[in-house]
Amino acid sequence: MNIGDTLNVDIIDEDNIGNGIAKYNNIIIFIKYALKDENIDIEITNIKSKYLIGKIVKIIKPSKYRIDNICPYYDKCGGCNFLHTTYSNEKNIKLKYLERLFNKEVSNLKINNELNYRNKVTLHVKDNKIGFYNDKTHSLIEIDYCYLLDDKINNIIKEIKKYDLSYINEIMIRVINNKIMLNIVSDYNDLDIFNIKCDSLYLNNIFIKGEEYLIDEINDYKFSIYPNSFYQINKEGMINIYNKAKKLLGNYKSLLDLYCGTGTIGIWVNNNSKIVGAEINKSSIKNAKINLKLNNINNIEFICDDAKNIRGEFDSIIVDPPRSGLSKEVINYLNDSKSNRIVYISCNPNTLKRDIDLLNNYELVNISYTDMFPRTKHVETVILLEKKDV
Repeated sequence: MNIGDTLNVDIIDEDNIGNGIAKYNNIIIFIKYALKDENIDIEITNIKSKYLIGKIVKIIKPSKYRIDNICPYYDKCGGCNFLHTTYSNEKNIKLKYLERLFNKEVSNLKINNELNYRNKVTLHVKDNKIGFYNDKTHSLIEIDYCYLLDDKINNIIKEIKKYDLSYINEIMIRVINNKIMLNIVSDYNDLDIFNIKCDSLYLNNIFIKGEEYLIDEINDYKFSIYPNSFYQINKEGMINIYNKAKKLLGNYKSLLDLYCGTGTIGIWVNNNSKIVGAEINKSSIKNAKINLKLNNINNIEFICDDAKNIRGEFDSIIVDPPRSGLSKEVINYLNDSKSNRIVYISCNPNTLKRDIDLLNNYELVNISYTDMFPRTKHVETVILLEKKDV
């Protein structure tokens, strides 16, 4: 087998990142954008030690779940993985993957907004053009419209493109409660784009004009957001996950909230018991403390520190780490803790599975997922771990 060879193959399965899977002489072949039960002609583009990679040349027999791709950048920017298939099929692929990975039934916390759900984006600027980097290179893909972004962000992109972007490296756009926040990264501090209409403007994380932070309002809660603060990009998915986490925690008496971000989870699940939240990001903790005042809460303490440094005894713990998962120090702390339950929110099923296996003093009782990132390979999961009987 050589690069450039062509084959006709039947797609026997799919993976969770948008590849169809075929076999040729017992060698696995991954084909981007191919779907189960399709017959296709492919070209071999890469040869690995244990598998091959191919690309579609011609679809002979299409899947009943195949649809026309709506995005002109789909095969270039790499941000989406499932625009070639129905949304119902995408969710089924993700659900099957999770159930295989965890060997357990997984509940689906359904959402309705498959497009235009992202409330934040970071765009790169190069040669006076704005867009996304190709998923495997630093070549810029200029965009006019992204189907994942809130249309208010798409509209501000159109406005941004009217300005001279020669001296700009990157622009973060966030939309909260119909208000727009921009954070511009540039080596210059006198730019025409400062005249753009927005509600909050930052340059290199330094406040320039408008509102210093934006406030989101959900279910009678108020949450403040600075440019670098972590805040879920899909409001509907966030509500799903937080409601499920609250149900799983039950009637706790003391709660440790690790990787607490802007304090949204702790505030959401608050039952007026003792809560301690820890987060290493100073901007997020600043927001978390503002959020306590906005919501008239006085039973939560937020600490700016690395999660691995937090100690103390709590009957319940909730963790929402970055994609890399829990550190060894946190794993050891959790295993040694006397907590009855751990609720783990994760945006990376693979590191979640690794951490579950390492938390050997706890057993997996419940797992749910919500499609926080429709049309991409990512999902958000929330699980309940309970202390094993000694």
